[in-house]
Amino acid sequence: MASSPAVDVSCRRREKRRQLDARRSKCRIRLGGHMEQWCLLKERLGFSLHSQLAKFLLDRFLTLPGRPV
Repeated sequence: MASSPAVDVSCRRREKRRQLDARRSKCRIRLGGHMEQWCLLKERLGFSLHSQLAKFLLDRFLTLPGRPV
């Protein structure tokens, strides 16, 4: 017996979401109990996106004199 089109669409959506979640989790950074501190810094520096703060901090680190390689 063939499944209905609605069931097929639902299964495809579920699989697509699972794939997207798996891809997203590969680049997720865990802040643990430091989320509040991170958000305060993001707000203080005027960034609207977490990725903007991350880029800023990486750039700052890479320009430090005598930074570890």
